[in-house]
Amino acid sequence: MAQVLFRGFRLCNTSILSKTAAACCKCERRTFKLLSNLQPSFVSLSNKKLYSSQSEKKPAETLGTTRALDPLDIFGENKDERRKEKEKAIKNLKIGFFFIGASLMMVLGSGLYVLMDDNYYKKDEDEKDMYPVRLFNRGRLAIREFFESMRAPSYEKLLPDPLPYPYIQPPYTLIIEMTDLLVHPEWTYTTGWRFKKRPNVDHFLEQVSQNYEVVVFTASNGFNVYPILDSLDKNNVIMYRLVKNATDYIDGHHVKNIDRINRDLSKVIMVDWNADSVKLQRENALVIPRWNGEDGDQQLIQLAEFLNVVSASEVNDVREVLSYYKQFDHPLEVFKENQRKLLEMQEEQKQISGTLPINKARGSWKDKYLYGK
Repeated sequence: MAQVLFRGFRLCNTSILSKTAAACCKCERRTFKLLSNLQPSFVSLSNKKLYSSQSEKKPAETLGTTRALDPLDIFGENKDERRKEKEKAIKNLKIGFFFIGASLMMVLGSGLYVLMDDNYYKKDEDEKDMYPVRLFNRGRLAIREFFESMRAPSYEKLLPDPLPYPYIQPPYTLIIEMTDLLVHPEWTYTTGWRFKKRPNVDHFLEQVSQNYEVVVFTASNGFNVYPILDSLDKNNVIMYRLVKNATDYIDGHHVKNIDRINRDLSKVIMVDWNADSVKLQRENALVIPRWNGEDGDQQLIQLAEFLNVVSASEVNDVREVLSYYKQFDHPLEVFKENQRKLLEMQEEQKQISGTLPINKARGSWKDKYLYGK
C-alpha cells in the first residue's frame, strides 16, 4: 500500500515538474516561482535542486554567449578594433591640426615681419596714418603685388641680347604663332590628339630664316610645344621658343608683350591669327586668317614672299608697312594684288620708256609694292 501511494505521489510530482520544465523554457523567473509552490518532499526537494542547478547554469551559459557576441556590432565588426581605429584617427587629426596651426603661425609671423619693414613701404604711405592703418595698407599692397606677379611673365627679358660682331645677327625679328599657323590640332576616337603639319612649312622656314631671327611665341604650355617644334624644325632654323609663362595675362587672355622682347621694335614683325594676343603692340602685328587644317593651303608661300620683300626693301620701320595692312581682313591677298599691279606697271614702263633711272624707279616701285601707293 505504501509503495502504491509513493508511486502515485511520484507520478503526480512528475506531471507537475513537466509543466514546470515547460515554464522554465519560457521564463526562468517563473520556474523559481513554480518550484517554491511545490509540497516539501524528498522528490520535490531533489527535483528542486535539479532544476535550481540547471537554472543556475543557464545564466552562466547565456553570459558566456553574450560576452562572445559583445565585441561584434550589428554590422559584424569588432568593437575593439573600431575603437582603436577611432582613437588612431583622432590622434592623426590632432597632429594634422597642430601642423596646420604651426604653418599658419609661420605664415602670419613672416607676413607681419615683412609688413613691419618700414624702409620698403615708406615711399608709398603717409606717415600721418596710424600704425595699424599702415599695416593694413601694406598688406593690401602686398596682395596686389602678388597677383600682378602671377599675371606677369616669369622673366623681364624674353630674349637674350643680340649677337655681337663677328657673329651674324639677322636684321629683322619674326615672332610667329605655332597653333593654327604652323600646325593644327586634331582629335579623333582612334588616335586622340594629333597635330597636323601645315603645307609648305619647311619652305617657309627656310625662306624667312635667311633674313629673320625666327621666334615661335605661343600661349600653349611648354611640355606640349617643345616636342612638336623638335619634330617640325628639323634644320634648327627656329632660334627661340617662348611659351605660356612668357605672356601677360590681361582680361582673360594671354597677351604677347613684345616690349620685353629685348629687340628694336622697328625691326620686329608679329604674325598671328588672334588680334587679342597682339593687342598691346597692334602696329607690329600682321593678323592673317586662321588655318583650320585644309590640305591645299598656300598662305605660307604668300607670307614668305611678303616677309622677303620687306627685308629686301630694307624698310627702316616695319610698323609703317604693317599699319597699312592692318585695315584689311586678308592682308596677304591685298599684298598679292599689289604685286600684280606692280608687275603691270613695270611692263608699261618698259613699253613707254627704257631710260627711267633705276634708283628712282626702285624707290617708287617699292612704295607701290608694299603700301599700294
